[in-house]
Amino acid sequence: MILAVASAAFANEIRFGVFVGNDEGQPGDVELIFAEADAAKMRDLFVEYGGMKAGDAALLQGRTAGAVEHELNRISSQIRSVVDDGHEATLVFYYSGHGDATSLHLGTTRIEHENLKTMLEHSGAQVRIAMLDACQSGGMVRHKGGLRGPSFAFAEPEVESVHGTAILTSSAASELSQESTEIGGGFFTHYLHTALSGAADRNGDGEVSLTEAYLFVHTETAFRTRDAPEEQTPSWDLDLAGAGDVMLTSLEEASAHVTFLGDLEGEYAVWDAGHHRYVAQVDGESASTLAVRPGTYFVHKRMNGWVEEARYVVRRGETHSVLAEDFQIVTYASAASRGDLERAVRHSRLPDLSLSFQVGARGWGTGNNAFAQSYFAPHAIGGLQATWMGSRAAYGRVDLRTGGATGEIEIGGLPVEVHQSTSSLGGTLGVATPPMLFRVGAGARAVGVAVSRSLEGFGPDTQARASFGAGWELFAGIQHGRFDANLQLDWQTVVMKWDDNQGWPSYTDLLLSAGWRF
Repeated sequence: MILAVASAAFANEIRFGVFVGNDEGQPGDVELIFAEADAAKMRDLFVEYGGMKAGDAALLQGRTAGAVEHELNRISSQIRSVVDDGHEATLVFYYSGHGDATSLHLGTTRIEHENLKTMLEHSGAQVRIAMLDACQSGGMVRHKGGLRGPSFAFAEPEVESVHGTAILTSSAASELSQESTEIGGGFFTHYLHTALSGAADRNGDGEVSLTEAYLFVHTETAFRTRDAPEEQTPSWDLDLAGAGDVMLTSLEEASAHVTFLGDLEGEYAVWDAGHHRYVAQVDGESASTLAVRPGTYFVHKRMNGWVEEARYVVRRGETHSVLAEDFQIVTYASAASRGDLERAVRHSRLPDLSLSFQVGARGWGTGNNAFAQSYFAPHAIGGLQATWMGSRAAYGRVDLRTGGATGEIEIGGLPVEVHQSTSSLGGTLGVATPPMLFRVGAGARAVGVAVSRSLEGFGPDTQARASFGAGWELFAGIQHGRFDANLQLDWQTVVMKWDDNQGWPSYTDLLLSAGWRF
């Protein structure tokens, strides 16, 4: 049996959560940097201050729609068990990643908005809360009876406890959601985390309600993105009945606090040095208390050309006030958050690496290339290939291939059986079409090749040669999630001397490759 949390703030209620982040979307979606990190940040917040036990808060990063649906079904069975035991249950679903007006994009898989609503409503929880930080996620709130905007209403005020579904989305149905390298995450999640950490506690009761959180997030996100290429307006849909509000976090759950007294000018961001992320952004002129975990925190105020920075070591049970005299001027480059955010951005810009197995055939000589045809026979090859595929057009490959066979060549017009083997090490630089489901490309190759052969009836001696050359490559294939498969044609000519014959034999590799992107 799962026991209720001990805090009086959550009484007889048991809370469950599914927190999902996916940096990848459908083919053509630009890969995100912070979506998976945002999901971890929100899970940690609800475990710390939202009355959720760690074992009841699932984190899924980079997973498929099937994995998310499986986790929702698993959590639902737990919920029904605790409800049968007489407890009330709340389910929080958080998502950060790509999406459109009808679905969430988890890599190449999708969860339709309507299917997600159905799973939440059938979970067995009295209160279901969905928080979606995805493009056009406002499409999920467009149905009859939904409320949008800052008003809050209840259909049945005589009912004692609240029950139903609340959906908070990062943008309207026609808007794109955005993330920022300056704040290290999505705008919506950044301000939602700020709100739930205590900045939205307008009445000072030590709790942040659903209404307080939404009003804060709606105002701050819309204001901060007003000058961005795409304006972003959070929306919500409340299908709740009952008296009162839904409490999301309790500052009493926190073991440490950082307090702004309301006597500072400008905006201040709070950086958690231990977890390498911003946890809040607040107005220095508004008094607020933020719930934090014990650790080291930097408070930043961005100026034109520099950063004002204050450092606080907050121990368990302590509350630190942010004071003007604690700040010192540092450069942008030396600010505490700078290195971690730049590393995240650099990592996101690294080319995708895929490792592939290859099988195919190698044929020597084309057209009137009698030199190659008189020394080598076609044979099967296999190998390994590593590909670095950039986010735009460029790509590079390194491949190692080997093979051999017994075949037949002509010497002096007579057929001769030949036992042969070849190995090659090659590299390619080229350009490809944008990263969609189907992709084609072409490149220039450089190769080193080693060959050996023995002729039936010409003695036991084995002839061996090594050489180098150049050529070209063409490929066409698919990229489905992290799986890729390609049909590849490579042609190269090499400098090689057999007997007393100096020539430029050519060979062609026709290959099928299948691999996995990392």
